[in-house]
Amino acid sequence: MAQVGSVAVVLVLAVLVLIGQPPSPRLALSIESPYPYQPDSAAPAEWNLDEDIGAVMVLSWKSTVGWASVRPVLAQHHIGGVLLFTPNFGGTPAGVREWSDRMQALASSSCSEHPILVMLDEEGGEVANVKAPFAPPWPVDMAGRGAAAVRELERVNGAGLRSAGVDLNLAPVADVRTNPRDGVIGGRSFGSSPSVVAPLVGAAVQGLHDGGVGAVVKHWPGLGGAAGDPHVAIPTDPESEATWSTVQLPAFQAGVAAGADAVMVTAMYAPSLGASSVPAMFSSSVVSRLRTQLGFAGVVMSDSLSMGGIGPRWPLPEAAVMALAAGNDMLLLGNADPSYEVEAIAAVRAAVLAGRLDRVRLHESATRVNALRDRWGRRFTACRPPRTPV
Repeated sequence: MAQVGSVAVVLVLAVLVLIGQPPSPRLALSIESPYPYQPDSAAPAEWNLDEDIGAVMVLSWKSTVGWASVRPVLAQHHIGGVLLFTPNFGGTPAGVREWSDRMQALASSSCSEHPILVMLDEEGGEVANVKAPFAPPWPVDMAGRGAAAVRELERVNGAGLRSAGVDLNLAPVADVRTNPRDGVIGGRSFGSSPSVVAPLVGAAVQGLHDGGVGAVVKHWPGLGGAAGDPHVAIPTDPESEATWSTVQLPAFQAGVAAGADAVMVTAMYAPSLGASSVPAMFSSSVVSRLRTQLGFAGVVMSDSLSMGGIGPRWPLPEAAVMALAAGNDMLLLGNADPSYEVEAIAAVRAAVLAGRLDRVRLHESATRVNALRDRWGRRFTACRPPRTPV
């Protein structure tokens, strides 16, 4: 009976996702993964599928959505992280701290084994969701001050974020801006020369750690050579692999060497790297380079799965499955509608049960994410001991 019920749930979810959309074979054709799929029955009994799925999800919501609506979604789906924006908390340190306190209390009351990570973008300049004196200037303006100054500015930034209850900063930007038609990076980059940008990215990671928060290097494999803005339409980077290796790669290497906790993969076509038919974050050939070429052992995080260049072609439930299949560990759902984000969670569960997503690979991702939660998440009163790692 349980098996029949599971099949029924999967069928209902499939119908709900497809209502109002033309029939499409995209999901079956576009999932690209280097991993062999294994059904959930192959997983040890100690592994909890719903907890593993929830751990790798990052929720966001509109400012009009209140705690009464958000709380049950976070609790019921064992969500591992939330990404806040200025409209959610008013841009003040006290406002974000209020949300962080709620996450801490929820982790305790729901007997979670791990904290809920509170994340935001505090890159500097206008890209600063907490409007406070500790926010650094634009990276392009910091660049002229040198690595030591960048590290100190980011230490102050990190300490301010930590006091406001933030665990993980989605910064620094490692893109080397070489294309004047770039429509998204601009002053968010430290510059147009890899010899300038690379050491500053490393210094920024160290500074954030000095201040007490985790650091996310972005946007792999580098948006600075592409024209356009993936929030509007997916851009294409025409750089050869040789050019990419000498221009974009060094800053990511420096960030990883400095101890970056996560690397964010973006929505960009990179034909020379093997991402010509799907964006980089859906391409296992691009994602896997972080492990094979950089030796990165931390969390691989997708950029927002709901940005304008993605949504019209890959609805969120489909995008979530594709991102995990490509090798991402943690997903920024980014839709701002928790009910729709729950559909993405359901789609991932259905894909695991159908054998289209590798259960072992999912558990490995959850394990990486949980280690990140334990390292930087705020301590809370636990009501059950952590499980012995398998």
